[in-house]
Amino acid sequence: MDASIFPDMLRAKQLTLLARGGVDPADSRAIAAAVKRLSDFYLKHPEKSTPWHEIWAQTAYLTYFMPLNWWRVAGVIRRGQQVNFFDGFEHYIDFGSGLGSVSCAFDAAALSFKSGLCVERGLEAVTMHRDLAEGSLTRLSWQTSGEASGINPNTLAIFSYSFTELSQLPSWVANCDGLMIIEPSTRDDARRLQALRSSLMEQGWYVWGPCTHAMDCPMLVSGERDWCHDRFLWDQPNWLKAIEDHLPMKNGTLPCAWMMFKKTPPPTNGYARARITGDMQEFKGYAKQLVCRSDRREFLSWQKKIFKKYPQINRGELVTIQHDVPMKGQELRLEDMSDVVVEPR
Repeated sequence: MDASIFPDMLRAKQLTLLARGGVDPADSRAIAAAVKRLSDFYLKHPEKSTPWHEIWAQTAYLTYFMPLNWWRVAGVIRRGQQVNFFDGFEHYIDFGSGLGSVSCAFDAAALSFKSGLCVERGLEAVTMHRDLAEGSLTRLSWQTSGEASGINPNTLAIFSYSFTELSQLPSWVANCDGLMIIEPSTRDDARRLQALRSSLMEQGWYVWGPCTHAMDCPMLVSGERDWCHDRFLWDQPNWLKAIEDHLPMKNGTLPCAWMMFKKTPPPTNGYARARITGDMQEFKGYAKQLVCRSDRREFLSWQKKIFKKYPQINRGELVTIQHDVPMKGQELRLEDMSDVVVEPR
């Protein structure tokens, strides 16, 4: 799956729904006005659900928020596939499914399940999701109630930008075998997710990502300034660029916070796997980049006298680090390009 490219088939379905609602997809200024209105609604009323009954809200979500969510979910799915997280799951429950960013991203990744239950209160959203998901690899069903009963074995619970609206996870999650949560990349949302990690592990869950260890989260231990979040690169299509030309917010990259859990532990790999959790910072004579592999706050460090050119390692990448890399304070002093290797996606 190329998670940077929005599927042509999904774009075609999107255009069909816009035409059905009497919206001109070429009128990027009018669409941008709807997007700005819905964005303001979310900022003023973070506890409220999307006003699906409003045409302007449907337009904004369909043309802007749903595609952006699709790119983020697709990126997280790619991270999960990298560690074989989805192996063994036969069913999933998508809580707060909206227009189906999750189901469409699973299809794009060629991941099929025996069933997918989409939990969504907005009837208008359900109708549009049905159209967008036509021909899905997974047999989908919908319900408006937030309660899930009779959960099948090997079920994955998914909360994509919906846990932020809840005070706690629903009790039925305990009956699932896996959990995937995707949240906004704000400090508060991300640190809340990091704190949830500790609580779930105490209840017997195992973290599969982004963490590569089961120790305390170093970003929580080190103070209030850090929070763990990923960032995905993407190929922004012209139709979305045209909308953003009329918006104050720009999306050069797509950040989010995410975590994956299972009732079974991840395999041990026998080598020092770590996750890049920061961007490259360049200083006079050296560069460093935050990396996570334990409960310690650590940095990869490149000295200019050794490295004429610093490597480009994106935030969120999985890397392996040689065991004999020397430590100085919080820094892993790299001496050769082979000391840290980015794992294949």
